[in-house]
Amino acid sequence: MLKIYKIIEDLKSKYKSDIVFDTRLIKKNDIFIGLKTKNNDGSLYYNEAIKKKAALVIVNIYNTHPKLLYVKDTHLFIKKFCKFILDSYKGKIIAVTGSVGKTTFKENIFHILKNNNISAYRSYKNFNNIQGLQFSIMNMNLKSKYSIFELGINNPKEMLKLVNTLQPHYCLVTGIENSHIGNFRNFRHLVDNKLKIFKSKRLISGLVNYNYEPHYINNKLNLKVDLINSENLKKFIISNKKIYKVNFIYNKRKYFIESSRGEFYINIAIISFLFIKKFIKKIKFKNFFYDESIIESRGKEVLTYIGSKKIKFYDHSYNASPYSLNKQILIFSKRNIKQKAYILGSMKELGDQSDFFHMQIIELATKLNLRKIIFIGDEFYKFKKKFDKFIFYKNYMPAINYLNTEINNIKNIFVMGSRLNKLDKIIKQYVR
Repeated sequence: MLKIYKIIEDLKSKYKSDIVFDTRLIKKNDIFIGLKTKNNDGSLYYNEAIKKKAALVIVNIYNTHPKLLYVKDTHLFIKKFCKFILDSYKGKIIAVTGSVGKTTFKENIFHILKNNNISAYRSYKNFNNIQGLQFSIMNMNLKSKYSIFELGINNPKEMLKLVNTLQPHYCLVTGIENSHIGNFRNFRHLVDNKLKIFKSKRLISGLVNYNYEPHYINNKLNLKVDLINSENLKKFIISNKKIYKVNFIYNKRKYFIESSRGEFYINIAIISFLFIKKFIKKIKFKNFFYDESIIESRGKEVLTYIGSKKIKFYDHSYNASPYSLNKQILIFSKRNIKQKAYILGSMKELGDQSDFFHMQIIELATKLNLRKIIFIGDEFYKFKKKFDKFIFYKNYMPAINYLNTEINNIKNIFVMGSRLNKLDKIIKQYVR
């Protein structure tokens, strides 16, 4: 393993190579590892990796090509390689989980450290399952002082598998909502599984933002973990339309935070601030108060054209939970922009509560009197007859025809829903 590790690290150092599992993502001098799944075996694509000029190809197929490295089991190789990397790493590992905001918090923590000249690495995009975690570990910057990873679970026992792989030193739970509850017995079962992030053998300290049943959750925590309620900390927010300010007291100390991004980001700011203070006591937060630290990590604005008309998509097509969808609809509805339209995809993995939460979103649209709104997905479609003033489609494709016919009345389009609805394809249809 030491010899292979040295080969890989030399390539990463010389060519800035990335380790990838998908031949479609290979750039020149990258390192490809073929993964075997139920339906396919990535090792079969070694020729394609070689043609794309990968610097090294690690597969379970023996071949005499000089760039090819044979291993009997690529999954076992990855598991051992990740352990080797983490055992070699001298910095501290930070893990972030929660029902919503994992990527946003991870990115904010990274930027706060970076703005204070502290070397840090963060995991790739929203790759937060076991395969995504392994991918990010293998691409770590071993010279960084801190490495930040997000962990996501959809099933019981997943968190323990992630934690046993990563063994983080500092852990943050951003909040726990009824999203992805479908595979858990009930809400408390979901909470119990989220809190297993604190089972790390190397845990130094942790923080949980939790607004429900604090006495129940407090009994589940050890002395290394603090419980906060960010809503209580926001009681004294002062705003003047452009700037939101908050003064709050925590552990008998006064703090001040401001942001032009709005009240939603004050919540992110407070939790990020208190979490980082747990392991960096003397950090200077002067840059923390600027908006480059309080970033929107995944929602993005895409300016493009439909025909000859310029339009803007507000793209949140990557994921949705009852909490995040509700919150983002409210935020967008208050924005001072004209000719709005909404394309909302259904939410997955809500189990027996699916109808309740989808009905809540439709009722919110009714209450806000949203005019041009499309609901996409079977979970929304079942309410078509009851709410006939809205448009319902089973999939994303009819929405494209709708936009083409209504474009004279639309300028700003909000798009959000679970990834399985493929709402991103609506936006890609028009990006030039």
